[in-house]
Amino acid sequence: MDPVCALGLASAVVTLLDLGTKVVKRLKELSEDGNVPEAFRDVKTRLPLLNSVVSYTQLRADSLSPGDREAVEDVLQRCFEQVRQLDELLKKVSVLTRDSAWKKSIRAAISVAEEGRVQRIATALKDNVELLSTFLSVTPAEKGRPKAERWLSEPLPSYASVAGLFLVPFSRDEQFVGRQGTLQSIALSFKDQSRVAISGIGGIGKSQIAIEYCYRYKESRPEAHVFWVYGGNIARFYQGYKRIAQRLEIPGWDDPEESILDLVYSWLSNTTGSFLLVIDNADSIEHWWPGKYKSGASLDDPERNLSKYLPDGSDNIQVLITTRDTRVATRLVRKGQPIAVQPMSSEEAKTLFLSKLGREEADSDEVEMQELLKELDNLPLAVSQAAAFIEASRISIKQYSDTLQGEGAEEYLNEELDDSRRDEESVNCVFRTWKISYDQIKQQKVRAAELLCLLAMLDRQSIPRSILKVPEVTTSLLVLESFNLITARAGAQSFSIHRLVQRFVQLSVRKNNETQKWQEIALACVAKDYPMEIGVAEWPVCDALAPHVHVITGYKYQTKDARLDLAHLLCWAADFDIERGMYTQALQRASESLKIFRELVDERDQRLAAATWLCGRLRYYQAQQLTDLDAAADLLREALSISTYPSLNFAESAFELAHLNYDRCNEEACLEMGKASFECWKDLEGPNSNRTLDNMHDYALELAMCGHEEDGIVIWQEILERCPSSDASENTKTVYTWRSMASIAEFQGDAAMAEIFYAKLITLCEAMYNSEHIHVFDYRLSHAEQVMRQGKLKEAAQLSRNILASCKNTFEWQITACCLQTVAECCRLKACYNHEEPFRRRTLELHEKSLGRNHRDTVNAQEALAECYRNSSKFSEAKKLYQDVISRREAELGRTHTDTLRAIECLGICHAHQGHDTEASKAFVQAIGRRQSNPDARLLDNLYHSLWKQCSWKMLESWSRRACKLDGVAHQSSTHHCLTTALEQQGKHEEALEVRTSSMGIEASDGAMAQPVLTSPPVRVERRFGRMIHPRTWSA
Repeated sequence: MDPVCALGLASAVVTLLDLGTKVVKRLKELSEDGNVPEAFRDVKTRLPLLNSVVSYTQLRADSLSPGDREAVEDVLQRCFEQVRQLDELLKKVSVLTRDSAWKKSIRAAISVAEEGRVQRIATALKDNVELLSTFLSVTPAEKGRPKAERWLSEPLPSYASVAGLFLVPFSRDEQFVGRQGTLQSIALSFKDQSRVAISGIGGIGKSQIAIEYCYRYKESRPEAHVFWVYGGNIARFYQGYKRIAQRLEIPGWDDPEESILDLVYSWLSNTTGSFLLVIDNADSIEHWWPGKYKSGASLDDPERNLSKYLPDGSDNIQVLITTRDTRVATRLVRKGQPIAVQPMSSEEAKTLFLSKLGREEADSDEVEMQELLKELDNLPLAVSQAAAFIEASRISIKQYSDTLQGEGAEEYLNEELDDSRRDEESVNCVFRTWKISYDQIKQQKVRAAELLCLLAMLDRQSIPRSILKVPEVTTSLLVLESFNLITARAGAQSFSIHRLVQRFVQLSVRKNNETQKWQEIALACVAKDYPMEIGVAEWPVCDALAPHVHVITGYKYQTKDARLDLAHLLCWAADFDIERGMYTQALQRASESLKIFRELVDERDQRLAAATWLCGRLRYYQAQQLTDLDAAADLLREALSISTYPSLNFAESAFELAHLNYDRCNEEACLEMGKASFECWKDLEGPNSNRTLDNMHDYALELAMCGHEEDGIVIWQEILERCPSSDASENTKTVYTWRSMASIAEFQGDAAMAEIFYAKLITLCEAMYNSEHIHVFDYRLSHAEQVMRQGKLKEAAQLSRNILASCKNTFEWQITACCLQTVAECCRLKACYNHEEPFRRRTLELHEKSLGRNHRDTVNAQEALAECYRNSSKFSEAKKLYQDVISRREAELGRTHTDTLRAIECLGICHAHQGHDTEASKAFVQAIGRRQSNPDARLLDNLYHSLWKQCSWKMLESWSRRACKLDGVAHQSSTHHCLTTALEQQGKHEEALEVRTSSMGIEASDGAMAQPVLTSPPVRVERRFGRMIHPRTWSA
């Protein structure tokens, strides 16, 4: 404990005199040597004066009232601290005779750097000398003056010539900015009540508003008194009242036996004249109600319960209170609510910044300035402090902003601002201002200070109350709110913390080496509140927690428990990222989770299985090359081998493998895994559970997409039978019913009936979820597709454009791609190829950006664009794309796959249209040669066309003879005609006649044959794989 705090008044005087005499003696010795630092020259003259006043205090101690004694002790404590700081500084900067030149230069540099601090201490000593003199009713320099003149030594303000006193110790700010709304609210409130309080966070500008209001009040009422009293501590409050008593010459003001507080309170309560009394910085609640908020005092303790000395109830009275503590404001006002002072508007903050900066607006970068003001939350003290620092240091706005966001924030925001319109005891820097509030909170309620540390570790905005799993949270939040360090939102169900307050608390926690502790507590709070399974009902919770998850998953944790909590949270958050279509972020989180689990848990642990499955499916969603698909398949197979059976991990790993194998055209493996997933759910939850029915639908879809439509329809019919006994909700049962009916109609070719059921699904799901839910988009796409299949192309295109317009806020790029494909297909069916081309281009760009150039879907989109070029007779562009498609399909699907052969045939058609018949015939021969079954008539006719155009009759004869040996009349008619023509062109008329005679029945059935024509292969129609646009997001 400080010596002055521990001892009585007499001992405090002796202790201070000893230290003061020591410092004076040291300064005298240095003066004789000529080594007094320049910064200490003012102190050298003021410190002896302080010693004289303190000595006089010792003589008058017995005559002081109890209130005066307490106030004097408080002033002496501050004096002792100031002299102690001077003693320490003097040791650092004093140049000794024995010092080396290098050491002397170092001490001189320190002296220059500390000059501002010494000057502030010297000014504070001067003020304390005057304060002590006030308590003793006389100053040393005024002993010979008449009594009536002793208290008129300070310059009088310009209002002194009129009847009303103006005791505001601050000049008016000629560059006062904004705050018109707050000033008007103060004036309006005084019409209904005599006490008005303005509250707000430290540095918000409460005192500056009060000063401006004082000047406006005096201008409107010159005859009225204006009093200013500092309410931050008892001593200064007492001093302010004593000054009022002296200036008003209230009878008894100079009588030591009289209570100054009672005298002034009586006068203020009974005067008929008008006055404005400002109580500034009434921040300490224990000063106003010590018996309730501070031990060791009584509610009726005179000279200590300051709330008893504020006048009230008269129309001629206006008492304006400024405070950081809303509780003080509410209790002192009694009637009405305090006026909350908000940060400045962007325009007001800009005007203030430029006025303090001393530069023209044109000289300041607008963007950088706005970013800085945003970072400072438009807080007036922070804005003024930043402008002063930038101006004094001659640095750029950007340099200040960059440092503010880094490790230099503490240095910048601890820099004192020289402002004559702030009380000498008011700290003129942002961080020190808030430290006062923070220390008061710790003194009043430790739990509240701890809660502030927790809040500082989260995202500063919209902190849900539900995650604050700490003791005494309700009362702690009220304390923090009362100090305006946090703001309640949504009926006190969420809270926000000011940006700079958060930064201040983070730096304070780091100084105390408690950062890791509070980060782990924040992690535990969020992890406990995060849903383990993500459904529609959990979306609001996950959405509210998303910014806080982003912050706390960025910290580094050391303990095993914290790292396991982090791994779990990363898994759950990745699930929600998938729900929002944020696959890249989801993969990063899943990979980090998997890394932690592999390090900390057993290799058969089911948490490891869940993380492996999650990482595998995300690698699958983000795959851009074959190697990515291989890596995803390896992870999913690993998850399958770790997972117990039956379990969610097993079922979902099999589900993803089914999709992956479908994408790789491995239909057998696709159906095997699809069936395994469905049967696992059946064994796990029963045949009628909602997830079993969900997977039955997926398996039926896989069967239908792989060409087993009848088997798929059988399963959909089974779903319809099981729905009534399912444990799902009624709405979900309806979804299953209509979805199954839509699928049956779709795969039976009844597009009209499928359209009806998809329309019903859209309406129901919009009511169950919302219009932007992924399932709603999925059903809208299916609905548009069925409309298109009925030939209602204009309507289908418009439906797709409507989906495009409404899916801008979703991250599901696949939705956009499907819409573009549908519109493009409608254009193709209408033969509007020029309109089709831009949609095909955009589709390809989306696939390349999201999946990479080697993905199967990207190659399909590339082929669709090539077909568009071919239909538009842009054969050169089409050929380049077909060649690329062939190369990629040979690598992925193999040389003999039907999709590969189709692309080769289309390349041959492009060659033929350009008259490159030799290249065309080579392509057709290649396609025929790789087929594992007989070539169809179309492909043979295309080959015949190229050979005919080349007059390659011998080759035409050879291929025709080979084709004649194949079964099937459909191609033999064209084959016999080409054979006879080839023989005739070679002069083999007898053989030609023989062939013609043997094929007369065939030719007669088809009429006269002409030269074969080029025929394009059937259009490759992509059918969407239903919910595979948006896989499930159930957590493990």
